[in-house]
Amino acid sequence: MKIAFSAAVVLCAGALAATCATAEASAPATATAEASAPATATAEASPPGPIPYAYARHYVNGQVSRYAYTEQQTGSPTVTAVARLRSYVRHGIGGEQVRWVALDSGGQDLSAQARAFPPYHLSLDPRDPNGLALPDTQAAGELQGPVDDLLTFYVGLSAHTGIGDLHQPGQSRVDPTLLPGDFSNATTPVGQDLVQLTTTLTRLSARKATFSSSFQPPPQGGLTLTQPFMSSPVCGSTPNNFELVRAAGAQYIALWGCESFTLTTVVDRASGRIDSVQMANPLQLDAAVCQDQALTECSPIPPTTLLRTVQLTRVTGR
Repeated sequence: MKIAFSAAVVLCAGALAATCATAEASAPATATAEASAPATATAEASPPGPIPYAYARHYVNGQVSRYAYTEQQTGSPTVTAVARLRSYVRHGIGGEQVRWVALDSGGQDLSAQARAFPPYHLSLDPRDPNGLALPDTQAAGELQGPVDDLLTFYVGLSAHTGIGDLHQPGQSRVDPTLLPGDFSNATTPVGQDLVQLTTTLTRLSARKATFSSSFQPPPQGGLTLTQPFMSSPVCGSTPNNFELVRAAGAQYIALWGCESFTLTTVVDRASGRIDSVQMANPLQLDAAVCQDQALTECSPIPPTTLLRTVQLTRVTGR
């Protein structure tokens, strides 16, 4: 964590000062003459400059953060949800327990479903090897989107993206590791995507930092699709990076093509807590209706273009 690094710098500076003082006290008389040299010699040694900003999440045990989530998608009802996150520090490693406490889809109150979803943990502490593990979403139902999106927001701030190397607005880093996504569940036997992340520090103020996280189809591809007929690029020459197969009665609807999403995330500089996230998630897809889950007997249906927008905002209250 950067606080530990800062403390180390201060301690080293203190140790060096003490060493210098001891050396001066025991030095021969000629050293005294050097000490009375013109002031210009002393001026050459300037104090260290301020430590540059670097994102890090600092957890406070028991601290509660409450977030309001809103999703809008072309041709679908608006989904709203509320998540309650409680911070913890265990054996020096911080994280948060996530509980979904409210859910609404198109005016239908599904809060009981949200509260029944088991609590799970998220952590941006790089020492937690499972801090960004997706919980079991087989029974998530309408909560699937909020759960997946919250994880995406955390991935955009994780240390492995190189976000800690961004100190000034305009600096960017491309994560060389491709990021696979799995959003399959009981009614969606296949749900997968593959993206590459570019993170940019766009703005710094006294209390806030703003990051842009751009998740784009990898130019070299890499996603293994269920059937070869899905391999023809939907978006120009860019390899397809999205596939979804959803049960529809006795049949299955298959969608495949290209997906990207861009986040604008505002965080508190001191704690690293998320203040807000805005996400745009466009999809350009080909489609088919199939008679089996393996997609061996399919008929094409009109392609579709979708746009999901998501807003996450930290709100007051417990």
